Amino acid sequence: MGKLKVWSKNLNNKIELKKEEIFKRDYKFFKIDRLERINERLDVFSDNCEICRNFKTESEDIVNRLPEYINGSPGMRAEYEKRTDTIVKHLKQKHGLVPEQYYVSAYSFIGFLSGTLIFGGAAYLIEPGFVKWGLLSGFTFGLIIGRILGHQKDKTKKTEDLIL
Repeated sequence: MGKLKVWSKNLNNKIELKKEEIFKRDYKFFKIDRLERINERLDVFSDNCEICRNFKTESEDIVNRLPEYINGSPGMRAEYEKRTDTIVKHLKQKHGLVPEQYYVSAYSFIGFLSGTLIFGGAAYLIEPGFVKWGLLSGFTFGLIIGRILGHQKDKTKKTEDLIL
């Protein structure tokens, strides 16, 4: 049976109560839904990770001061971003969490770049007049293959529950 996640549910309920004090556009801009997911991850990993246990108190403080951070001065907003980013950085580095669609975008870039170079180079070696078509088809095939491979990798991360 999985963990009950009582701590994260209580904290996320506090966030729900504080939503009324925050503008809707700020809610999306400052990725408060990501903060809810961070709380869930901290709750899961805190059993085995001392740093995550320490971040739980930090996350509680962030949630308690959430309207103050979001509706406050730019310095307060920057502090909110900095504090949440340190938690996210730890979760990415130590626990292997990745953002949604991470591998799709990374592999797409690598695919179109390598496809363009390979097909363009091959077209130049075969017939220099077809370089334009070689570059174009390499871009297309590389992008398609990159998206397929990236989607597969994202899917495996999702089944392992490692999406942030």
